[in-house]
Amino acid sequence: MQKLKLLYVDDEKANLTNFRLAFKRHYDIFTAASGAEALETFSKEGDFVIVVSDQRMPGMTGVELLEEIIEIAPDVIRIILTAYTDVADIIDSINLGKIYQYVVKPWKEDEMLGLLAKASDMYRLVQENRRLLVDLDSKNRELEEDIVKRKQIQTILLKRDMCLGAVSDIARRLIVCKGWQDFIDELLARLGMVMAVGRAHVFQHHLADDGDLLVSQKFEWVAEGVASVKKDPGYQNISFKKDGFQRWPEILCRGECIHGNVADFPVTEKEWFIRHDTYSVANTPIMTGEKCWGFLAFQDCLSEREWPAAELDALHTAASFIGAVILAEEMETSLAAQQAQLAHAGRLTAMGEMASGMGHEMHQPLTVITLGAETCRDYFKKHDPHSPVADAAEDIRVHARKIANLITNMRSFSRVSSGEMKKISLFWPLCEALTFFREQFRLVGIELVENLTEGVPPVLSDAQKFEQIVVNFLSNARYAVEKRAENDSGYQKRIKVSLIVRQATEDEWAGFAFKKAQTCGQIVVFAVRDNGIGMSEEVRKKCLEPFFTTKEVGQGTGLGLSVTHGIIRELNMHLAIDSREGEGSSFTVFVPVADEDA
Repeated sequence: MQKLKLLYVDDEKANLTNFRLAFKRHYDIFTAASGAEALETFSKEGDFVIVVSDQRMPGMTGVELLEEIIEIAPDVIRIILTAYTDVADIIDSINLGKIYQYVVKPWKEDEMLGLLAKASDMYRLVQENRRLLVDLDSKNRELEEDIVKRKQIQTILLKRDMCLGAVSDIARRLIVCKGWQDFIDELLARLGMVMAVGRAHVFQHHLADDGDLLVSQKFEWVAEGVASVKKDPGYQNISFKKDGFQRWPEILCRGECIHGNVADFPVTEKEWFIRHDTYSVANTPIMTGEKCWGFLAFQDCLSEREWPAAELDALHTAASFIGAVILAEEMETSLAAQQAQLAHAGRLTAMGEMASGMGHEMHQPLTVITLGAETCRDYFKKHDPHSPVADAAEDIRVHARKIANLITNMRSFSRVSSGEMKKISLFWPLCEALTFFREQFRLVGIELVENLTEGVPPVLSDAQKFEQIVVNFLSNARYAVEKRAENDSGYQKRIKVSLIVRQATEDEWAGFAFKKAQTCGQIVVFAVRDNGIGMSEEVRKKCLEPFFTTKEVGQGTGLGLSVTHGIIRELNMHLAIDSREGEGSSFTVFVPVADEDA
């Protein structure tokens, strides 16, 4: 155990030496020959528990020294030693020095040791009491805060129950109803009255022709005595960027509310709301899956107000129900497209099974041809190595092996995916898919440029589904370059395939649609670029829609890119399309790399 620190002050050196020798085994002894030296030592060393001082010393008495020490460290135990029994010294020691004990010289070692032990216990007791008082004060404050919080929570829960009561009546009907628009007016009216607001709206997001994100009011409820804005052009085609609401899309897409008094909003937003007689607003996003369809908006048109958590929770619940019903309707609308995709997939499956069966039947004769060619090659190498027949045998062997590899890849590609996502390098399924196209492109005069990085990091994916993406992009690229070649005799058909890994910029990373579980920002980039006919801006916007095609009747179903885009989203990838009419198209797939694989 660490020794307690003790300061002994006496103007006689013999006393200092005797005191140190007597008690150094029990205490960490510091000595001083005067009051000034004692104060300097006390200030320098600190953490003293006991100060023992002679009373009568030149320059500063013991009482005066202890009076100074009280100001520095009130908890230090103070003891006065003196050879005199002057009553005045005793009174000063008690009143001014506030001593623990007054000891008359000469002191006895055993008595002094007992006194110092009691003084040490006193110091520990004072410190423990002080700590307990601090803990008690802290616990009292925590208890008071807890009581206040409990009362606030009770109030919030009561208000939330009242708000959700209005939502629950409509929610059951919304879940089972197909035409959710028939009930939205009633829901807005109920919520508007419960929230005691002037207006309640449903806004929907949509894109302008130039790609700008807009929002327009679709439904409205107004309280009695409040002006309607249904016909107000200011509530239609509001541009987040141009009308000063730049911060809103990011907040809403995160599923967060935008609420508060208009006076506290940024200047551009404040000016817009003031023009429409609005003092306070609360906007809750309507999410359809991971997409922000629009938002549920409430406006107080009479005064500023607070938006407690209970009210915001109720609005969030209402918006969630609306989003769920809209998503269900969208899913029903796309059901026909999905059924057509399934039918198309069924035909592809049948073709795959047929190709697999044919490959199995062809594999045996190819094996015989390969073995025969190898036998002939070995024979002529031994007897007539320069014979043209030897070269022919080698050519037969090489091309037979190419056919066998092609059949193997076809059987692998036609096999139904296990649906299991696992860490793979996209380099290998890409190479297997290219096996189908290298010879095809050569025969029809298409220049295939490959920029493939074998050492790309592994990503979580499905090899066979990724092959489907590659095959679809290359098939579309071939169609695009051959279509352009029909009207341009001097044109060189070219398709470039690339696979690289790089670091995404902050702007790129923010714009990617895939889930961003990792934070390293590294991406694998797969791209197919052609110099074919390209697409107009209108066609580019619609090319991912089911059944949309620019091909002639009988040449396409309009499902290829739609299905491919669905696979890309399923594999947690992001697709970017860049195209110019008459200049070609580029399809780029961005794949996130996990931190541990970067």
